[in-house]
Amino acid sequence: MTKKLNGTETGAQILAVDIGTTSVRAFVFDAEGTILGKAQVAYPTKRPKPYFEEQDPDLVKASTFAAIRSLFESGQAKPESIRGISFSSQMYSLIALDEAGMPLTNSILWSDGRAERQALRLKEAFGPLGLYRFTGCPMNSIYPIAKIAWLREEEPLVFRHAARFVSIKEYVAKDIIGRWAVDYSMASASGLFDVAAHRWHGPALEAVGIAEANLSTPVSGTCTFTLIDNSPLADLGLSKVLPIFLGAGDGPLANLGSGAVEVGAINIDLGTSGAARCTTGAAVVDETASLWCFCLDETRWAYGGIVTNVGNAYQWLASSVAEVSGMSPEAAFEFLNAKAKAIEPGSKGLLFMPYLRKAVAYDLKTIIELMDRRGPTLAHIVLTGGLSRSLVVPDILADVLGREIRIPSQNEGSIAGAAILGFMGLGMEAWFGDGNAGASVYPDRGRSAIYAEHYRNYTALVERLRGFGAPGRENP
Repeated sequence: MTKKLNGTETGAQILAVDIGTTSVRAFVFDAEGTILGKAQVAYPTKRPKPYFEEQDPDLVKASTFAAIRSLFESGQAKPESIRGISFSSQMYSLIALDEAGMPLTNSILWSDGRAERQALRLKEAFGPLGLYRFTGCPMNSIYPIAKIAWLREEEPLVFRHAARFVSIKEYVAKDIIGRWAVDYSMASASGLFDVAAHRWHGPALEAVGIAEANLSTPVSGTCTFTLIDNSPLADLGLSKVLPIFLGAGDGPLANLGSGAVEVGAINIDLGTSGAARCTTGAAVVDETASLWCFCLDETRWAYGGIVTNVGNAYQWLASSVAEVSGMSPEAAFEFLNAKAKAIEPGSKGLLFMPYLRKAVAYDLKTIIELMDRRGPTLAHIVLTGGLSRSLVVPDILADVLGREIRIPSQNEGSIAGAAILGFMGLGMEAWFGDGNAGASVYPDRGRSAIYAEHYRNYTALVERLRGFGAPGRENP
C-alpha cells in the first residue's frame, strides 16, 4: 500500500526506541513495518536491599544514546531517511531530581517493593475507590505515588531537596528535547494522573506532599518536539527540525504494535512480567478496583491487570536447573519446555504458588473475567512477548482461557507500537501489527474442561492464602 505524507509519496522511516527493564532497543522501521536496523544495549539492575530494585539513570540514558548512535555508525540508519524518533518505555519508574535536574536517587523500578506500607496507608486513607476513580491505578507499591510517599517518610532529606519527580523516559528525553514533558500514557501509570481528563489529579498530589510544579508537563504522545542544538545526537547529521515524539508506555503500546486496537481486543504480553490489556474508547474503572486503566493516546485507553515476574520466575527455574545439572541456560530452557509439553493438563493437581506456567494462565483468566464484566471482549486474544515463542505456553493459554490465541507475525509489540505512533505524529497511515496474521492456536475442549476444574481449585486456594503475604501486593 502506498503511504503518503502531507500529500506526497514518501519512503519515510521512524527510529523507535524502547527503554526496557533489562536493555534499551533502537529499531528503524519503514511504514510497511519492515525492520531496517536493530541495536540493543543492556544494563544491570541493582538490588541493594530486600525489595529494592533500582537502575543507574545515567547509565540507562547513556545506553539509550549508545544504541541510537550504533544504528548510524553501523550504517543501518541514514540521517536523511529518518523522519522522526518515537519512544516506548518501561512504566512505573521514579527518579527524584534536584533543582539542577541531577538525580538524587537511582531509578526505582516497577518491580521495587519497598513502598508496600505506604501504598496500604494511602489505600486506607482514601479507600480502595477514592483515588482510583480518577487515576485508574489500584493502590499498590508499583506506582510512583507510593514511591514518593516512601521517600517522604523514609528519606526526608532527599524528599526536601527534590525539585522534580520523573520517569526514566522523561530523564532521557530531556537531553534531546530540552523540556520536562511526559506523555499521557506514562503519566497515567503514576497514580497521580486523571486518566479521563488528561491532567494531574490534585488530591493525589496533595496526598504525597507535591505540586504540579514538581512534575513534568503532560502532553500527547504525538506532540512534536525537535532536537535541541546541544543534544547527544546533534552530530549524527539528523535534521535540526527532526520530529521527536514521546510516544507511550510499553504496556499500551504492546496493544497497538500487536494489532489489538479494536475496542474489546485483548493483548496478552508475556516477558519479564506479564499483562492482559483490553483496548477501549473511554477511560474505565471497575467496582472492585482490580483493573488498572492507562492512556494509549488522546482517544484510546488500555485497561487490564499484571502478573509480575513471569519471565523472571521461569528464568530462575531454568537457571536453577542449569546450575544443578551442568546444562547451558539454553539447554535448560529446552529441557523444561520438553518436560512441560509432556505433562498432562492440570499437572495432576499440582500448583506452584505464587505461580509458574499454568498458574500464570489462571491469573490471566481471572483478569480477563474481570474485563468481561466491563463489556464484551473479542473471542480471540493476541499473544506477544518472549514467551509467545514457547512450544507450550500458547497451547496452555488457549486451553485455560478457552479462546483462540493469535501470535502475530510482527511480534515486536511495544517498539512496533512506538513506531506506529511516530508515523501517526507525521500524519501518516502506518499499520504493521496485524493481529490477524501469523499463527493461531485453538483450545482443546477436553483439556479446557480439565483446566476449568483446576482453575476452581486455584481460585479457592488464592482466597485462602490472601493476607498471608506482604501487605499491598494485590494485582496492580
